[in-house]
Amino acid sequence: MSGAILIVGASGRAAAASAIRAGFTPFVIDLFADADTQRLAETLKCDDYPNGFVELAKRLPPMPWMYTGGLENYPDVVAAISETRELFGNGPDVLKQVRDPHFLRAFGSHFLQVYPGSAERWMRKPKRGSAGHGVRLATDEDIRDWHPDADYWLQEYREGVPGSAVFEGDRLLGVTRQLIGEPWLHASGYHYCGNITIPCAKLESPIVLRGIWGIDFIDDGTVWVTEVNPRYPASRELFSRESQTSEEAHSLVCDSRLNSLSRGKAIYYAPHRIVFPASGPWEESLANCTDVWHRPNFADIPHAGSVIEKGQPVFTLFAEADTPEACELALRQRAAEMDRLFAP
Repeated sequence: MSGAILIVGASGRAAAASAIRAGFTPFVIDLFADADTQRLAETLKCDDYPNGFVELAKRLPPMPWMYTGGLENYPDVVAAISETRELFGNGPDVLKQVRDPHFLRAFGSHFLQVYPGSAERWMRKPKRGSAGHGVRLATDEDIRDWHPDADYWLQEYREGVPGSAVFEGDRLLGVTRQLIGEPWLHASGYHYCGNITIPCAKLESPIVLRGIWGIDFIDDGTVWVTEVNPRYPASRELFSRESQTSEEAHSLVCDSRLNSLSRGKAIYYAPHRIVFPASGPWEESLANCTDVWHRPNFADIPHAGSVIEKGQPVFTLFAEADTPEACELALRQRAAEMDRLFAP
């Protein structure tokens, strides 16, 4: 594969590295324009989310495009960019369908029901949410005030282990346990803050979407689907480095032949206001970031002097170990090192 590809979304670094591995030359428009992203690709920073993506895309030459997290909630933006570019991914009509919470009924009995229904407890989820922002337990007022045109929906609450699965078309690539609201990463509420690969049990989906996509689920002994992510998922990069062959242009990924190691990524959130220093243990990862076949210890690295407010993402930490438990321990240790480094 060869040629240029435009990557648009909240963060484009992981997809850009994946595109390079598949033989493409990526261009990125995202919200951060991090130091390593800029070394991987020509990068523009969007300060007007999400509509600013449309205008910024007009500055770049003709090429196909794909989107990452967040834009699945804005089919009009996807449609606008797709007017002049071929889309490698799922179009606006598909997004409107799969982002409707009632679409989960396609999974038969193995989905968490949406209100109105008979659940004892409900989660309040924004209709245009991503990465767990705005998700919380529903109050009596939320339930009483809900109506079909509300800007949120209510989904059955169920105890269990949060997870995600990544597919290429109808082929399962891998399964992870999700890290949600972890205090050791200074995440709050139900904020997404990472993934750890787990043994890949047989998991099938009754739906098939174009390219790379994923589902989120709760596992309480049964896998209950909570959401469909019709685009390149954040956990995809944990399965991306085993082969230098590519099957389809729109997939932008490589064959995944997983070994026995468990791999993890964790988003480290700022414990307080940080002015990002000019040097630190991430320097080696930054220096080698253009070697996309090398797994870094740090990614999404801010520029020196960047101001990161409390609760905002600082960067992504990576680890590998023999088991998921050991992998989480390694991530916790790395996060603790960052706590010491950034101590006020």
